[in-house]
Amino acid sequence: MDHAESDYQKVGQLEGIEPPYHDFNGITSKFGCHFILKIDKILMKEKFHDAIINGVKGSTFPRVPVDYGYRDSTNFWYTKFKRPNAEKVPAGKETDVQSVLYAANRVDPEIKFTENACKTITKVPRVFLKMVLTQCVEWARENNVTLIDETHMKIINDKRNSEKKKK
Repeated sequence: MDHAESDYQKVGQLEGIEPPYHDFNGITSKFGCHFILKIDKILMKEKFHDAIINGVKGSTFPRVPVDYGYRDSTNFWYTKFKRPNAEKVPAGKETDVQSVLYAANRVDPEIKFTENACKTITKVPRVFLKMVLTQCVEWARENNVTLIDETHMKIINDKRNSEKKKK
């Protein structure tokens, strides 16, 4: 294993860890480890689940001692051991169409997006943009489409909404 067991003794030290780095033990750079936490399921009471799906109100936000928050489409909710405070999310948080178009056309070299198609997903938060674009490309492959336009995006969105309702 290339003496990877000795890497842990050097983590956090000023001199760091010299290459080669070992992905299997999480050490990926000279001074650090990067781990990705994947959460499959979150267990919560049904009333809190319903609040997230149907929109959070002050009375439905869980009473938990947190000093961080939760963002829905209109508010950023945060609390410190008391009733949560709602802070309005600033308007105009849409992603620029050109940024979406650039990201969209990089997902797959064979499948391209029109500017109007990208306008339909400018409100998607940036962290979810790649996932949305990847799903669009998968749909395009299944349907032998090489240029996704606004009508295709409507079809994809309708398909996604019908799948959501089934759950």
